[in-house]
Amino acid sequence: MFTEVQVNNAIAEFEKPDLASWDLFSEVKNFKVYRRAVPGTSLKEYKVLGAYPDLPPRYLVRAYTDLDFRKTWDTNMIGWKALPNHRLHFVAKFPWPLYPRDYVYELRIQEFKEGVICINGNSVQDESTPERSDIVRVDEFRQDVVMQPTADGLGCNVWFGYYDDPKGYIPTSIINWAARSGIPGLKLMAKDEKEAMNEKTVSLADAEAAPSAVSVNC
Repeated sequence: MFTEVQVNNAIAEFEKPDLASWDLFSEVKNFKVYRRAVPGTSLKEYKVLGAYPDLPPRYLVRAYTDLDFRKTWDTNMIGWKALPNHRLHFVAKFPWPLYPRDYVYELRIQEFKEGVICINGNSVQDESTPERSDIVRVDEFRQDVVMQPTADGLGCNVWFGYYDDPKGYIPTSIINWAARSGIPGLKLMAKDEKEAMNEKTVSLADAEAAPSAVSVNC
């Protein structure tokens, strides 16, 4: 369930990232991906630090909240359904021979002083969306995104934290694939620049008000 503690921790990390126990996992232009082991498990959690020098926060908000738009850049997305109370059912494909995974979670967007925008998600139980035999339900999922306009107002600085338990034995090669291909920040960097410029006109208020822009993300 979404909590204010989760929001406060994400903003504190954005302002002063703690990398003492994290290893550098991957690096692309303007972004670094870190990961560390979750104590007592074989799982990993991830954080991404970086900046889009020419992409304002309102564009990223649109990318995170409009799941129809997400279909244009997330090749792992199978489908989604909006649920009441800021909730979403999201289905993602995994490489063969693994079953797809689905997520039911709550997500909230808040804007703070100095243009800081925080997007937080957490898995929840929802009786309206029962599990299916051909899809594995991910019961433990957490995602936090914090962004702020750059000093020149043309881009944004980004902090992204992610953890989930995909269940079952997942080979290391597939975990690495999911980490690299499933992080929205990395996928968005490959988008066509012309399309990105067209989306920059969307404001935070418009994104939250638009029927297709449900306050959700995976």
